[in-house]
Amino acid sequence: DGLTGNCPAMIRACEKNDFQMVSHFLCFGFKYSDLTSSRSDLSQLRASFRIDDSVFKPCVKNTELQYKNRYKLRNFFQFPLSTGNCLEESKDLLYHYKSFHAVSKPAYLIAQSKHVNRKLDLSENNPTPYDPISEAFHNLHISRVQSFRSVEYKNKFKVVKNESEEFIVKMLNCCENSDDARLILLHDFKLDHYFSNSLIRDMVYPRLEIAVAEKHEEFVGHDYCQQILRDHWLESDATGNKVQWQTSNVYDKILYCLSCVLLMPLHIMAYHFTMLCGGYGKYKQRNSTNNKDPGENNANCFSSFAKQIWLHLSYPINRFIAHTLSYIFFLIFLVLVSENPEDEEDKLDPDWYDIAAVVMAMGFFVSELGEFIKRYKGKNFSFWNIFDIACYLILLVSNLAKTIGYWMECKTDAESDSIFGCTLDLPHKYGENSVVVVSYSLFGVGLTLTFSKLLYFCQISHKIGPIAISIKRVVKDVILVAISFFIFLQAFGFGIFYLMKNVHDDDVDEDCKHQLHDTTEVFKTLFWNLFDPASIEDFGCSKIKDLAPRYLAMFLFAMFLIFNFLILMNALIAIMNSTLNAVNMNKVQQWKFERTSIWLRYLDSGFVLPCPFNLIEVVVKMVKAVFRKCRSPEDTSHLAEKSETKRYMQLVEELSKRYLLREEDSDTNDITREDIENHKQEIINFQKRFLT
Repeated sequence: DGLTGNCPAMIRACEKNDFQMVSHFLCFGFKYSDLTSSRSDLSQLRASFRIDDSVFKPCVKNTELQYKNRYKLRNFFQFPLSTGNCLEESKDLLYHYKSFHAVSKPAYLIAQSKHVNRKLDLSENNPTPYDPISEAFHNLHISRVQSFRSVEYKNKFKVVKNESEEFIVKMLNCCENSDDARLILLHDFKLDHYFSNSLIRDMVYPRLEIAVAEKHEEFVGHDYCQQILRDHWLESDATGNKVQWQTSNVYDKILYCLSCVLLMPLHIMAYHFTMLCGGYGKYKQRNSTNNKDPGENNANCFSSFAKQIWLHLSYPINRFIAHTLSYIFFLIFLVLVSENPEDEEDKLDPDWYDIAAVVMAMGFFVSELGEFIKRYKGKNFSFWNIFDIACYLILLVSNLAKTIGYWMECKTDAESDSIFGCTLDLPHKYGENSVVVVSYSLFGVGLTLTFSKLLYFCQISHKIGPIAISIKRVVKDVILVAISFFIFLQAFGFGIFYLMKNVHDDDVDEDCKHQLHDTTEVFKTLFWNLFDPASIEDFGCSKIKDLAPRYLAMFLFAMFLIFNFLILMNALIAIMNSTLNAVNMNKVQQWKFERTSIWLRYLDSGFVLPCPFNLIEVVVKMVKAVFRKCRSPEDTSHLAEKSETKRYMQLVEELSKRYLLREEDSDTNDITREDIENHKQEIINFQKRFLT
């Protein structure tokens, strides 16, 4: 097409969500030769209507051209907020928002899908159809990003966010069965906007990953999504068999978990052989090509037991149990490190649990770092992912600093020939600011954070999960109010210190002297008044001659208490009540969302082994990736992808028809009291005519 541009009439049609009118606009077009023949250069051009939304959704080619040199060294020294990177002209965001809001309407998404896909040939290589659901998720992502960039227009982008979420859920409601819903979860044509290409292949349900990243709780908590997830959670990746977890009682579940604990070494050893043979995916392909029932080989008790050991970690629920057990062992090792029961006095001797704790911390850190890289491209970071990275990094840094500190300090010990023969094995034997003391302090912080991670596993339970979610939300409120508290602390602290340093108490008794001689004492007194009653004795007694600065400092202290106890504390209580009420109003849906985010990590069979054995799995995958690049095998999966894409687009077309029919019924069949009265009057008139 040639000349195109925004059309106010088309934008109004989109705002009214009129599908028929938007379809006419998209299909309408004319050649310039029909209007004039004076310009030969315009004779082949065709005018059509479209809405320009490139401000919020830039073209991919333009973005690649803009950042084609992004790997050069000089780009790392360019600061985006420097004066040389200013815009040549200002952008009217309200004007562009109007266009963006128009193209995010369901009428436009469905009409554009029918208009574009009608000319698309799916038999071509790498076809890119127009998917209204993918576009709706992309609009949801853009709304979230723009809400942070342009806070003053947050309410406007929230409208687009709510409409996009509602449209996605309605399209999912139009599915007839769980097979249609599963097809929706498996496809998304804008997945590379959220995740890196190297991680997309390992995703089981890509669209569900996007919904979790964009915090679409209603979509994630939908009955279809939860049913599909639960079936996959209890299903083997290799055989398709399911664990009868739902129908088992509590005692059977406890016995099952105990058996997982006792047989965990055998499960890990068995998977090492499976990993070298290509993983559970290869096993599943062999079963599908041989067309054999997986239960046919259960000839006796021994072979059945061996097969259960071999395929134990192919179940996502078993992988979760294994990872949870490894984390419990990690906590036990940390407790042993803190207690150090096998320590020999006056000798620096690293024990086995010291090494085990470091190795397990490294394994957990690598696992969480992979999750962070997975979310980095779309900037869809998770709270627990950032929390875990900080926690394990503190533990690793503390152990590294402890090793360096002992190595540096033991050089000065004349009684030792090496670091292991050092007699200075306790931190109090070093200076106050030594590296060893700092490392022990960091380990204490990391130990506290590691035990706090148990709240993460509590979210899997429908009873404790909402409580853990409420605690996480309330902590955010406490942090926000704490910022205001520290502002008041600094303001009143420096003011009181400046007044009290001019109060001379040399000519009075020790009991009458004030305690606020430096800033440390002032801030300590003000801070701990949060938990202790106000102590006015720290300002001295009335025998001090400098009355004016002393009384003024006491007045500032009283104002500090009023601001904190009467205003900030009550404000915090009100905010916490509001947060808890919001969680309780929709606690089941929010619990489903948090549980799904946990489930998705274990549905991915990319990393099966628990920590620290996942380090071996990482090394094996790196070696396989190198051989795969050197060998460069022919990819034959595109044929299956084409057929799946065709099935999916046929389903989207059918869902669009159902959606339009339901919307038409909901608009035209709204029964009012006036309709009832008119219908009643028509029945009465008909009876009169019939009787007469």
